[in-house]
Amino acid sequence: MKLFIASILSLCLYSQVYAKCGQLQSFGLLNEVLLIKDLSILSSVDMAGRKTGSVGNFKAKTFIQSRFQEVGLTHFTEYPEYIQKFAYPKPSSGSQGINIVGWVKGGNFAHQFIVVTAHYDHLGATARHVYYGADDNASGVAALLAIAEKVTEVDLSHSVIFLATDAEEKGLHGAKAFVSHLPIDKHAITLNINLDMLGEGGRRNRLYATFSRGKKQLFHLVNNVAEISGLCLLVDHRKSQRFNRFGKHVNWRKASDHAAFSKVGIPYLFLGGGIHKRYHTPKDSFENINQRFFLSAAETAWLILQAADKGIIPIHPNN
Repeated sequence: MKLFIASILSLCLYSQVYAKCGQLQSFGLLNEVLLIKDLSILSSVDMAGRKTGSVGNFKAKTFIQSRFQEVGLTHFTEYPEYIQKFAYPKPSSGSQGINIVGWVKGGNFAHQFIVVTAHYDHLGATARHVYYGADDNASGVAALLAIAEKVTEVDLSHSVIFLATDAEEKGLHGAKAFVSHLPIDKHAITLNINLDMLGEGGRRNRLYATFSRGKKQLFHLVNNVAEISGLCLLVDHRKSQRFNRFGKHVNWRKASDHAAFSKVGIPYLFLGGGIHKRYHTPKDSFENINQRFFLSAAETAWLILQAADKGIIPIHPNN
């Protein structure tokens, strides 16, 4: 009976969310002009697909680094000028990646941290094609930068770390390096909010929220935000998805940087759109981004962070 009741309640919640599908709006909560500008720069031909170790990747690193400084983020002593260098796939390997890490001190819970992540690397370029990576994942990084700017303008209770990771496409190596060499105690991190592919919502303007198994408080948090967001936010709806072009399934619980946090016991909430025909192709360009969806998705990410910070639903690794 309890299972039946839970199923009915879940169906009602989904029905409320589905009723908003097809609608799309933003409320001016973030700097929309700068959001679009940052997205355009990060997915430009000058960045040449941002492949780890490439000139384009270094340019992206430098741009994000400068934006962290502009918005006033603090750097950790361990990571001067916001830079965390790491070797991959092993510490003894010759290949090197660069994470960009900054933070803003909170008020009431300054020693508790929410970590917002987005990977800035992509697939690079060939002699004939540039893999611009506008949706994957210039969109997530641009949203991260806009949210970072917003956090410096308001008083949040928790401290917030902003982490732009490198070498995600090669195996989540940037996120793995960060959780392996944390500048704070692991137990001080209450939540990871991972932003990956916020520029494509399909015909129904869908954004998906996937989160740690068994975390009912995260389920309720997302539902609270779904009621006020300007798009169709689906709660823990995205399951393993087959992607025929690669002949494999995409397991969304392991498909992006949040998996590195989950592996060490840190709760996560992953926001992103679904697979689309431009995914991992040269057509994933700025011109093909649904800008209205992107602006609304970035705002939704900001609302998620606010909800987690305000303690509408308490977040803690032991809950």
